[in-house]
Amino acid sequence: MKRVGAVTNIFRHPVKAMKGEQLQTSLVDRFGLYGDRGYAFLDESRNGKYLSADIIPGLLGYSARLLGESGEEAYPEVRIQTPNGAEYGWEEALFADVARTANRQITPLMSTPQEGGKNWEDHILLVTDASLREIARLIGWESIDPRRFRANLVVALDEDRPFAEDEWIGKHLQINDVVLQVNKHCERCHYVNIDPDTLQMNPAVLKTCVKRHDNHFGVYASVVRPGQVTEGDVVFYV
Repeated sequence: MKRVGAVTNIFRHPVKAMKGEQLQTSLVDRFGLYGDRGYAFLDESRNGKYLSADIIPGLLGYSARLLGESGEEAYPEVRIQTPNGAEYGWEEALFADVARTANRQITPLMSTPQEGGKNWEDHILLVTDASLREIARLIGWESIDPRRFRANLVVALDEDRPFAEDEWIGKHLQINDVVLQVNKHCERCHYVNIDPDTLQMNPAVLKTCVKRHDNHFGVYASVVRPGQVTEGDVVFYV
Protein backbone atom coordinates (compact mmCIF):
# COMPACT_ATOMS: atom_id res chain seq x y z
CA MET A 1 0.00 0.00 0.00
CA LYS A 2 1.10 3.57 -0.66
CA ARG A 3 0.15 6.39 1.66
CA VAL A 4 -1.39 9.41 -0.11
CA GLY A 5 -2.62 11.55 2.79
CA ALA A 6 -5.02 11.70 5.72
CA VAL A 7 -8.67 12.56 6.35
CA THR A 8 -9.05 16.07 7.77
CA ASN A 9 -12.84 16.58 7.57
CA ILE A 10 -15.90 14.35 7.52
CA PHE A 11 -19.23 15.81 6.40
CA ARG A 12 -22.62 14.11 6.48
CA HIS A 13 -25.75 15.61 4.93
CA PRO A 14 -28.77 13.97 6.62
CA VAL A 15 -31.22 15.86 4.39
CA LYS A 16 -30.37 16.04 0.72
CA ALA A 17 -29.64 19.64 -0.43
CA MET A 18 -29.57 21.07 3.11
CA LYS A 19 -26.55 22.09 5.15
CA GLY A 20 -25.08 19.06 6.89
CA GLU A 21 -23.01 18.28 9.95
CA GLN A 22 -19.30 17.88 10.51
CA LEU A 23 -18.35 14.67 12.30
CA GLN A 24 -15.21 13.43 13.99
CA THR A 25 -16.01 9.84 13.13
CA SER A 26 -18.62 7.99 11.07
CA LEU A 27 -19.78 4.51 10.28
CA VAL A 28 -19.46 3.68 6.59
CA ASP A 29 -22.03 1.17 5.41
CA ARG A 30 -22.45 -0.25 1.92
CA PHE A 31 -24.13 2.99 0.80
CA GLY A 32 -21.56 5.50 2.12
CA LEU A 33 -21.53 7.47 5.35
CA TYR A 34 -24.31 6.05 7.48
CA GLY A 35 -27.38 8.32 7.25
CA ASP A 36 -25.98 10.55 4.51
CA ARG A 37 -28.94 11.87 2.48
CA GLY A 38 -31.27 9.53 4.32
CA TYR A 39 -33.97 12.21 4.07
CA ALA A 40 -34.92 14.13 0.93
CA PHE A 41 -37.65 16.04 -0.89
CA LEU A 42 -39.03 15.50 -4.37
CA ASP A 43 -39.67 18.58 -6.50
CA GLU A 44 -43.05 17.94 -8.06
CA SER A 45 -42.67 20.93 -10.40
CA ARG A 46 -39.74 19.15 -12.07
CA ASN A 47 -41.32 15.76 -12.70
CA GLY A 48 -40.36 14.42 -9.32
CA LYS A 49 -36.65 15.24 -9.42
CA TYR A 50 -35.00 15.82 -6.08
CA LEU A 51 -35.32 19.30 -4.61
CA SER A 52 -31.85 20.83 -4.92
CA ALA A 53 -30.00 23.94 -3.81
CA ASP A 54 -28.76 24.79 -7.29
CA ILE A 55 -32.43 25.50 -8.08
CA ILE A 56 -33.45 26.70 -4.59
CA PRO A 57 -30.30 28.16 -2.90
CA GLY A 58 -32.35 28.93 0.22
CA LEU A 59 -32.30 25.22 1.10
CA LEU A 60 -28.74 25.70 2.35
CA GLY A 61 -30.19 27.99 5.00
CA TYR A 62 -31.57 24.85 6.66
CA SER A 63 -29.17 22.87 8.84
CA ALA A 64 -29.75 19.17 9.55
CA ARG A 65 -28.26 16.75 12.05
CA LEU A 66 -29.05 13.22 13.16
CA LEU A 67 -29.89 12.50 16.79
CA GLY A 68 -28.64 9.33 18.43
CA GLU A 69 -26.60 6.38 17.27
CA SER A 70 -26.99 4.18 14.23
CA GLY A 71 -29.82 1.70 13.94
CA GLU A 72 -30.31 -1.21 11.57
CA GLU A 73 -34.03 -0.78 10.88
CA ALA A 74 -34.29 3.01 10.68
CA TYR A 75 -32.06 6.05 10.59
CA PRO A 76 -31.92 8.14 13.76
CA GLU A 77 -34.35 11.01 14.13
CA VAL A 78 -33.34 14.08 12.15
CA ARG A 79 -33.44 17.60 13.56
CA ILE A 80 -33.56 20.60 11.23
CA GLN A 81 -32.98 24.25 12.05
CA THR A 82 -34.69 26.62 9.62
CA PRO A 83 -33.24 29.93 8.38
CA ASN A 84 -35.34 31.83 10.95
CA GLY A 85 -34.04 29.70 13.82
CA ALA A 86 -37.04 27.40 14.33
CA GLU A 87 -36.30 23.71 14.90
CA TYR A 88 -38.35 20.79 13.62
CA GLY A 89 -38.22 17.06 13.32
CA TRP A 90 -39.34 15.29 10.14
CA GLU A 91 -42.89 16.61 10.43
CA GLU A 92 -45.62 18.56 8.68
CA ALA A 93 -44.50 21.91 10.08
CA LEU A 94 -41.08 21.43 8.47
CA PHE A 95 -42.60 20.31 5.18
CA ALA A 96 -44.76 23.44 5.05
CA ASP A 97 -41.76 25.65 5.81
CA VAL A 98 -39.68 24.05 3.05
CA ALA A 99 -42.57 24.32 0.59
CA ARG A 100 -42.79 28.05 1.28
CA THR A 101 -39.07 28.48 0.73
CA ALA A 102 -39.16 26.44 -2.47
CA ASN A 103 -42.43 28.02 -3.63
CA ARG A 104 -43.53 24.74 -5.16
CA GLN A 105 -45.17 21.44 -4.33
CA ILE A 106 -42.84 18.98 -2.63
CA THR A 107 -42.99 15.40 -1.38
CA PRO A 108 -40.89 14.33 1.63
CA LEU A 109 -38.99 11.04 1.45
CA MET A 110 -37.37 9.02 4.22
CA SER A 111 -35.05 6.12 3.41
CA THR A 112 -34.02 3.19 5.57
CA PRO A 113 -30.53 1.76 6.19
CA GLN A 114 -31.50 -1.15 3.93
CA GLU A 115 -32.19 1.27 1.04
CA GLY A 116 -29.40 3.77 1.65
CA GLY A 117 -29.45 7.52 1.19
CA LYS A 118 -30.26 9.35 -2.02
CA ASN A 119 -26.75 10.13 -3.29
CA TRP A 120 -26.31 12.11 -6.48
CA GLU A 121 -23.87 9.87 -8.33
CA ASP A 122 -22.12 7.40 -6.05
CA HIS A 123 -21.66 6.48 -2.40
CA ILE A 124 -18.94 8.89 -1.25
CA LEU A 125 -17.51 12.14 -2.63
CA LEU A 126 -13.88 13.01 -1.86
CA VAL A 127 -11.99 16.27 -2.37
CA THR A 128 -8.41 17.23 -1.50
CA ASP A 129 -6.86 20.18 0.28
CA ALA A 130 -4.44 20.84 -2.59
CA SER A 131 -7.28 21.18 -5.11
CA LEU A 132 -9.22 23.47 -2.76
CA ARG A 133 -6.18 25.72 -2.43
CA GLU A 134 -5.71 25.78 -6.20
CA ILE A 135 -9.26 26.97 -6.86
CA ALA A 136 -8.97 29.58 -4.10
CA ARG A 137 -5.64 30.79 -5.53
CA LEU A 138 -7.04 31.18 -9.03
CA ILE A 139 -10.05 33.13 -7.75
CA GLY A 140 -7.79 35.29 -5.61
CA TRP A 141 -9.07 34.11 -2.23
CA GLU A 142 -7.01 33.05 0.75
CA SER A 143 -9.10 29.90 1.12
CA ILE A 144 -12.35 28.31 0.01
CA ASP A 145 -14.88 26.53 2.19
CA PRO A 146 -14.94 22.79 1.36
CA ARG A 147 -18.66 22.74 2.17
CA ARG A 148 -19.31 24.45 -1.18
CA PHE A 149 -18.42 21.14 -2.82
CA ARG A 150 -20.65 18.89 -0.66
CA ALA A 151 -17.87 16.37 -0.13
CA ASN A 152 -18.10 13.61 2.46
CA LEU A 153 -14.36 13.39 3.01
CA VAL A 154 -11.63 16.01 2.70
CA VAL A 155 -8.17 14.50 2.28
CA ALA A 156 -4.95 16.38 3.07
CA LEU A 157 -2.41 15.10 0.57
CA ASP A 158 1.13 14.25 1.59
CA GLU A 159 2.25 15.75 -1.72
CA ASP A 160 0.84 19.24 -2.33
CA ARG A 161 -0.29 18.59 -5.90
CA PRO A 162 -3.65 19.91 -7.12
CA PHE A 163 -5.96 17.33 -8.66
CA ALA A 164 -3.72 14.41 -7.75
CA GLU A 165 -7.02 12.67 -6.97
CA ASP A 166 -7.51 12.20 -10.73
CA GLU A 167 -4.99 9.40 -10.46
CA TRP A 168 -7.23 7.56 -7.97
CA ILE A 169 -9.88 6.83 -10.59
CA GLY A 170 -10.04 3.09 -11.22
CA LYS A 171 -8.10 2.35 -8.04
CA HIS A 172 -8.92 1.28 -4.51
CA LEU A 173 -8.33 3.46 -1.45
CA GLN A 174 -8.16 2.18 2.11
CA ILE A 175 -9.07 4.37 5.09
CA ASN A 176 -8.86 2.51 8.40
CA ASP A 177 -10.83 -0.69 7.64
CA VAL A 178 -12.88 0.93 4.85
CA VAL A 179 -12.05 0.13 1.23
CA LEU A 180 -13.37 2.38 -1.55
CA GLN A 181 -13.38 1.98 -5.32
CA VAL A 182 -12.82 5.38 -6.97
CA ASN A 183 -14.97 5.52 -10.08
CA LYS A 184 -15.20 8.94 -11.70
CA HIS A 185 -14.89 12.71 -11.50
CA CYS A 186 -17.60 14.89 -10.00
CA GLU A 187 -18.98 17.26 -12.63
CA ARG A 188 -19.95 20.55 -11.05
CA CYS A 189 -23.01 22.83 -11.23
CA HIS A 190 -24.05 26.23 -9.83
CA TYR A 191 -24.19 24.65 -6.37
CA VAL A 192 -20.51 25.51 -5.80
CA ASN A 193 -21.22 29.22 -6.29
CA ILE A 194 -23.33 29.37 -3.10
CA ASP A 195 -21.61 30.51 0.08
CA PRO A 196 -22.79 27.92 2.66
CA ASP A 197 -23.13 30.55 5.41
CA THR A 198 -24.35 33.72 3.68
CA LEU A 199 -26.05 32.00 0.69
CA GLN A 200 -24.57 34.70 -1.55
CA MET A 201 -23.73 33.60 -5.09
CA ASN A 202 -20.31 34.05 -6.71
CA PRO A 203 -20.05 32.69 -10.27
CA ALA A 204 -16.25 32.79 -10.10
CA VAL A 205 -16.17 29.42 -8.34
CA LEU A 206 -17.86 27.42 -11.09
CA LYS A 207 -16.10 29.40 -13.82
CA THR A 208 -12.75 28.58 -12.24
CA CYS A 209 -13.59 24.88 -12.00
CA VAL A 210 -14.57 24.92 -15.68
CA LYS A 211 -11.44 26.74 -16.81
CA ARG A 212 -8.91 24.97 -14.60
CA HIS A 213 -10.21 21.41 -14.59
CA ASP A 214 -12.87 20.92 -17.25
CA ASN A 215 -15.68 21.52 -14.73
CA HIS A 216 -14.53 18.62 -12.53
CA PHE A 217 -13.83 18.86 -8.82
CA GLY A 218 -13.52 15.86 -6.54
CA VAL A 219 -14.02 12.17 -7.22
CA TYR A 220 -16.82 9.72 -6.51
CA ALA A 221 -16.21 6.36 -4.89
CA SER A 222 -18.29 3.31 -4.05
CA VAL A 223 -17.92 1.25 -0.90
CA VAL A 224 -16.14 -2.08 -1.34
CA ARG A 225 -15.73 -2.83 2.36
CA PRO A 226 -17.68 -1.01 5.09
CA GLY A 227 -16.16 0.07 8.38
CA GLN A 228 -15.40 3.26 10.28
CA VAL A 229 -13.63 6.49 9.32
CA THR A 230 -12.25 9.05 11.74
CA GLU A 231 -10.55 12.41 11.34
CA GLY A 232 -6.81 11.78 11.07
CA ASP A 233 -7.14 8.35 9.47
CA VAL A 234 -4.44 7.71 6.89
CA VAL A 235 -5.50 7.22 3.25
CA PHE A 236 -3.67 4.55 1.22
CA TYR A 237 -3.70 3.25 -2.32
CA VAL A 238 -4.47 -0.45 -2.02
